[in-house]
Amino acid sequence: MWRYLVEMTSQALFKPRKYPVDHIWHADWSISVKARWVAKARRITSGWQIHAIEPVGMLNQFRHSMSERGRDQRIWLGLDMPIGFARYWYDGANIADFKTLTDLLFTKDWREFSDVCETPDQISHRRPFYPKSSCIKGSVKREHLVSALGLSDFTDLHRQCEFPTDKRNAACPSFWTLGANQVGKGMLHGLEHLVIPGYRNGFHIWPFDGDLATCSAQPGVTLIETYPGEIYDWLGISELTKSNQKSRADAVKHLCTYAPENGIEISPAVLADIQSGFGPEQGKDDAFDALVGVMGLIRIADGKRPEFLPDDPVIREREGWIVGLNLADTKVC
Repeated sequence: MWRYLVEMTSQALFKPRKYPVDHIWHADWSISVKARWVAKARRITSGWQIHAIEPVGMLNQFRHSMSERGRDQRIWLGLDMPIGFARYWYDGANIADFKTLTDLLFTKDWREFSDVCETPDQISHRRPFYPKSSCIKGSVKREHLVSALGLSDFTDLHRQCEFPTDKRNAACPSFWTLGANQVGKGMLHGLEHLVIPGYRNGFHIWPFDGDLATCSAQPGVTLIETYPGEIYDWLGISELTKSNQKSRADAVKHLCTYAPENGIEISPAVLADIQSGFGPEQGKDDAFDALVGVMGLIRIADGKRPEFLPDDPVIREREGWIVGLNLADTKVC
């Protein structure tokens, strides 16, 4: 019954709308310079043009470029990284919400926040990322993090948007930094070098500054959390082995058919670069996900996919959300 009510509420509340955004960029973020790629699209008379897929490059220049465009134009930057923390952590840290946290992170009093813990005794609410390495097999346990943060279960480390859906497993919570799917170290890098300095320079952070309509009401930059794995289905990509270049090439062939049917022009230079399925020099799947991300955000900007932002103050003020993810599709653990 509860799931039925959520689905009905989702259908009633989340109606697609178009947004007056001028530029849409999407960055596949990583702690590795070689893995940070950005796809860029601009609005044109007939719809959109994807005109660049390139390395993010120098971070100060990257932020400055967005700031300059944001003076008189609206720009969305999708980021494949968590922006927000699990609700229970805020209470233990005595922090009201994410916007309050932005004034504290990477200041003198919170200088240890980005220092990933090596041992369980180092874990605290002001130093919650663990472990720094795997160490001896069996010596690093999830229970260390759960216990040190005063939680009842590992699932308490997940944000609502990180719970599993019918099409994917649960995402790795940001504080647990072990394993191939860990995102915490990349998140810390993105917060320190892009999100926090950008916010202090006037960037909006969705959804903490409001829904997409609110963030796009005036010229400026809006940072938006995305998850390319959610977007594949929106674009009709049903079979993909992302680590395999031929599989990526087959997906690109499909996207090249999808694009003109949805008002998207891919510039000849970009088209020449991507038809092979993105080679090693293009960060392999990192550049591919940047392309997928920008096309997904275009779909939302054109009103073909709702932002699906839940009407939940905990999500809007503390946890954040993955844009375009329907709450009804998540499975509460």
